[in-house]
Amino acid sequence: MSSDTVSVKSSLPEIGQVPSSNLDSKERKPISQDGKLEKRLTRKDLERLRSSFTVYSDGYENKLSLTKEQFCEALSLLLKKGSVEEYAELFDKIDVTREGTVDWDSLASHMLLEFYERDDRVKSTQVPQWKDIKLLASPHKDVIHGLAYLKNSNKYVAISKEGCVSMWGTNLKLLRSFKTGTDACRTRDVWVTHFVPLQNLNKIALAFTSKEIAIYDLSSKVEFSCQYKVQGLKFTPLCLDFWHNPNNMNDALLVWGDVGGLVNILFFNSANIALFERPPAPPGEKQVWEQPCLNIQLNDIKSGKYKNATFASYEAHNENGKGEWVKAVHYSHYLECFISCATTTANAMVIGWLVKHTSVNQNVRLLKGGQPLKKEFQKKSDFHISQGVNAFSYCEALNLIATAGVNNHVCLWNPYVVSKPNGVLRGHMASIVQVQFMTSRNQLISFSKDKVLRIWDVQLQVCIQRLAGMFPKGPEVTSILLFDDSKERSGQEKNRMFLTFSYQITAMDMKIEVKDRVVSHEKPVITALYNSLYNQVISVCQGGTIIMWFADTGQKMKQFNNAHGNSEITCMTQDHTETRLFTGSTDGTVKVWDFNGHCYHTLECSGGQPADVSQILVLKRSVVVVGWAKTLAIFRNSAFKEFHVQPSDWKGGQEHSEDILCSAFLGPTTLATGSYDGDIVIWNTNSEYPSRHCAQRSRRGLKSRGRTLINSPTKELSTVRSEETNFDLTRQKSTLTVDSKLRNRSALGKRSETRLSVGQGSTDEQSEFGWAVVQLIFLENRQVTNGGGNLVSCGGNGWVRFWNSSRGTLIAEFIAHQNGGSIIMAVDPKQRYIVTADVDGCVKVWDIESFALNHTDEPVTSLPTLISQFQPHQDQINSVEMFERNERLLIMSSSSDCSVALWDIYGNRIGVFGQEEHWKIEAYHPVEQLEEEKSDLKSENSYSNDFVQDVEWEPDEAAVTQPSKYRINTWNKTVLGKLGSQQDKFNYEIGSQ
Repeated sequence: MSSDTVSVKSSLPEIGQVPSSNLDSKERKPISQDGKLEKRLTRKDLERLRSSFTVYSDGYENKLSLTKEQFCEALSLLLKKGSVEEYAELFDKIDVTREGTVDWDSLASHMLLEFYERDDRVKSTQVPQWKDIKLLASPHKDVIHGLAYLKNSNKYVAISKEGCVSMWGTNLKLLRSFKTGTDACRTRDVWVTHFVPLQNLNKIALAFTSKEIAIYDLSSKVEFSCQYKVQGLKFTPLCLDFWHNPNNMNDALLVWGDVGGLVNILFFNSANIALFERPPAPPGEKQVWEQPCLNIQLNDIKSGKYKNATFASYEAHNENGKGEWVKAVHYSHYLECFISCATTTANAMVIGWLVKHTSVNQNVRLLKGGQPLKKEFQKKSDFHISQGVNAFSYCEALNLIATAGVNNHVCLWNPYVVSKPNGVLRGHMASIVQVQFMTSRNQLISFSKDKVLRIWDVQLQVCIQRLAGMFPKGPEVTSILLFDDSKERSGQEKNRMFLTFSYQITAMDMKIEVKDRVVSHEKPVITALYNSLYNQVISVCQGGTIIMWFADTGQKMKQFNNAHGNSEITCMTQDHTETRLFTGSTDGTVKVWDFNGHCYHTLECSGGQPADVSQILVLKRSVVVVGWAKTLAIFRNSAFKEFHVQPSDWKGGQEHSEDILCSAFLGPTTLATGSYDGDIVIWNTNSEYPSRHCAQRSRRGLKSRGRTLINSPTKELSTVRSEETNFDLTRQKSTLTVDSKLRNRSALGKRSETRLSVGQGSTDEQSEFGWAVVQLIFLENRQVTNGGGNLVSCGGNGWVRFWNSSRGTLIAEFIAHQNGGSIIMAVDPKQRYIVTADVDGCVKVWDIESFALNHTDEPVTSLPTLISQFQPHQDQINSVEMFERNERLLIMSSSSDCSVALWDIYGNRIGVFGQEEHWKIEAYHPVEQLEEEKSDLKSENSYSNDFVQDVEWEPDEAAVTQPSKYRINTWNKTVLGKLGSQQDKFNYEIGSQ
């Protein structure tokens, strides 16, 4: 103990316990439901604690060290929150070295770490989690120049250079497409440069290279008719924008930038009635209101011929006396200005400020029949950006403009400050072509020419996510970015991002975020194991972080980082002694660890070449590793003398025709392996040669039998042929879900997962992934000699199959998850239940104690008894395990949503590892609870049926003699009514006397 520390002497209680005298002498307060004590402490509480821990004597500042009893006593006096139990628990957390005392430094350090951990947890939930990218079937044959969302019709519309217009539903299915054009020149000589939707009018405006702007009506479902054409423009329009006043639907404007560096604006004052009034018919002729198209000359608008519209323009971008092409233009009603950009340094971005007129003067002028006030520009603000700007985005909430610089930088500008930006976001290695704010998240999306997408935290001005490698390959292309954060009818934001690559359209949906979501890891969790020796749970994430948890409380015990360096971990298992961990990685190695984080061996599986290890099977005298090849890699115990262990030869050689994905062992000598094509091979581990194949449901077995259809409960199996192509995201270092790779690390990491549906028609072929055997489990308690199913397999299309390993025959099969894609499974220690989990985060528990026990002539297709069904995760489940604790059968699942969840088999939630509140696993008896519910229901029914029958009841005489005039008096049948009638009768008798 240091010299400046004052020790308070007292009788020390046993470490980890609070003296009973202290607990009994004080009234116990109930533990708050608001979370941990540390979370409820305020700044004043911390200042009060700091002053109480400090003692001034002899001119020196000394610090108190308190025992557990004194600590609980002091906090009970100083704080008005918490209980003695919470104070004791806080003391145990601080006193990690078990010295028996704590001081202010240790308390402050614990609180600081708690706050850091909370901040990290919040930041991890702010990083967007994306679903697989989808490539939409596009009718476009040329570069797409515009993509927008139509609010009125709830559709997406895209327009390409050749004039093709396509409309998509919110389900990303193509609704219709049609071709546009102009009469000014031949179709092949005119291009569409841009378009903008007129949201409140259900119209769109298209800009053509023929120096005209056409406005089309979208109301008709049959045709795409042109209503107006603004012709005679000075320069070719390049970009468009439209705004309407939400408080006055007639007030609107259309702005465009052109190749001459001009920003042009059309102001409308009767937009909801007609953008342009049609000329009256000649005398004596009938007015034709349904004229197909009205051609408007821009000079006529300037001269005031059309009262509904006025025109204004200003020169925005000019360098060396020559106008520069305007790349983008936008009107901000919040600022009352026009923003435009070009690829010039001198005036890369220009803001044109309008002279503000009061709406009162404007309305009075219109009521008197005069022309609306002419819009005039007050000034221009020029922003000088090196090499210019390709695009920009304005956020009204933050009052910031983000520019996509040709110089690879994203700049954040205050509209009123032209001297320097508020911030510069660096990280892109190529010119940035698109930027857009995600307003609801205070984040920014940027996309560069080298097909790298970055997402930035605007307030912190840091990149929080980088996406690359999943976009369509090819040469440099023109790209359009659209992030749709509009809300659905349910109130949920769509959070859908579109990116175009020339004529291709891709879409990515953001995964639904659960508020206050608890995460166990920062990246998708690969697997989680239960260690009964230490009563711990070990989980590992894609980033290589191994965490050990207390199984009884769900709290973190220890953590190891970067287990395989920069390589991703793909699988993990433990040996039969539960004292060694085995982890596999994408670098083709398997490492052997103890529970203190010490690595004993590295198994070189693929000769130093990268390879995805999908499963590690630890046997008594060897270790079998599979996943990246058609053969097994075996490491015999005799080779574990060096740190680097090389594989031995497997005598049986290659028996599979596709990559081996999984394996299972049944003592003493039976080994089963499953491959990507659905073939299951049974091996003898003594001879290392195959004994039989289970190929009835493999690709090869089906072809040999004339491509016979797979039997199913519905007798049909069909492939969903989707127009969407899923791109593999396994190579990303971001927090994207690695769908196929987390399901199976070798073959599935290279192939896209295709989901199948049952009962939608008959076909004789499956998808490529539909054959894969993802997992094998031996039911050791079953006798194999009676012909029953002792080997269970699962995989693509949601199938679960029971095989007899001695005969190699299929005993039973059923679809556990309809349209669930690839599934995984686990069995309980007594092998009475099997639990299945799918890519949507759904878990099902089946009773298999009496299922598929005997051999039958035809495979059983009936479903076993379903015990429960629940959804512990919002994303795909990557591993599931069952274990028993405190007379309770539990299910532990790990998911790509970065969490490890614990439930019981009846669908009761225990918690998520890493949550703040500690849980307690208690015995649960559903039979007793069911009996209580039945008794309550019985008593309720008996109470509801308990009534007294009036045997002397007779109908009223008037109801029999005069049924047409008889009316029932409900009031007189009530208690109050009877009392009232008796009182009236009494009053009548008194009055008659």
